[in-house]
Amino acid sequence: MRIAFVTDTYEDGIAGGTVTAIRFVEALRKRHQVTVVATGAAAPDKVCVRGFQLPIRAMRENRITFGLPTDRQLEQVFREVDLVHVQFPFYLGFAAVRVARRLNVPLVSAFHVQPENILYNINVRSPRVAAWMHRWWIRHVFEPSDAVVVPSPFAAERLRRYGLTKPTWVISNGAVAPRVRSTRRAERRSEPYLLLSVGRLAPEKRQDVIIDAVARCRHREHVRLVLAGAGHLEARLRARAERHGLAVEFGYVSNERLAELYDEATMFIHAGEVELEGMAVLDAMAAGLPVLVADAPDSAARSLASGPEFRFRPGDAFDLAAHIDRLLEAPGTLAAGARRSLERVAQHDFQRSARSLEHVYETVLAKAENGRGRAAQGAA
Repeated sequence: MRIAFVTDTYEDGIAGGTVTAIRFVEALRKRHQVTVVATGAAAPDKVCVRGFQLPIRAMRENRITFGLPTDRQLEQVFREVDLVHVQFPFYLGFAAVRVARRLNVPLVSAFHVQPENILYNINVRSPRVAAWMHRWWIRHVFEPSDAVVVPSPFAAERLRRYGLTKPTWVISNGAVAPRVRSTRRAERRSEPYLLLSVGRLAPEKRQDVIIDAVARCRHREHVRLVLAGAGHLEARLRARAERHGLAVEFGYVSNERLAELYDEATMFIHAGEVELEGMAVLDAMAAGLPVLVADAPDSAARSLASGPEFRFRPGDAFDLAAHIDRLLEAPGTLAAGARRSLERVAQHDFQRSARSLEHVYETVLAKAENGRGRAAQGAA
């Protein structure tokens, strides 16, 4: 297949939707011809469009660049492909949908960002505005598509709730192949417990709750907290930790260092309240970690918790502290949670997800071909 993969930010992004785009493009290129349409530096099999950043610190520090294409650029690419994939419902995505429909090129769109991901970063917490954005995206991106790819049943339900009628295909963002953890364990009493969280340092990820909870733990003197990720809240979170007298490790880490942290960690904590799936949680599960997750209504990640005892009330540092203490005192429960992670993450294998995305493309192309065949018969 010849595929145009349209995604605003590509090489430099740190958000989950961008990481997913890179993973899927690399997998698809093993069997298909993929042209990326995005902002950023020129590269083989990539068409660069102009980009812009909103004058919002959160957007800049999360490396989010929006595409500003011309119709002519998109037309030149789309006339040479079999199918168009739109990754984000932003201006570049709107333009890609409009041009693909005008040229009658089969179109698949993906739902990888919730309105709340944007609104929380500009201090707007309005269900009414979020609902309006959902409906706007459905009208201009998802409903005109031939198929919509979503990362979880939660995401599919969310779009249907706001009026989507087009077919949805649930395809996990996928996790790396499970690894066997080393015999070294942070649970040993001679070492501190390593509590790990991975994600953008952004309001919806609620690292503030994790810091406050660890500060309230009975075991705080035996806990080492690592918040791996970059984002505009880093200075504020550092100051919060200092006020509590906690020596928290912050910042972006390499893939090699992250693998070491997964291997050393006792438990993974995810306090995020807005998730369409939870890629960081999946990767922690693939590393054999028990995962303690916020039971937030706007987060699909709550379904990934290692069991009922691994869910805490969202935004409640006292409840999270109580969960951490109970689990650290129950090594058998932690071990059972780790086994459950490895068993369940097999359903989210990335190679399986890549094959499923190919199947969606093939289905959409076959339907388009059948439609053209019937139209030709009717004209005859």
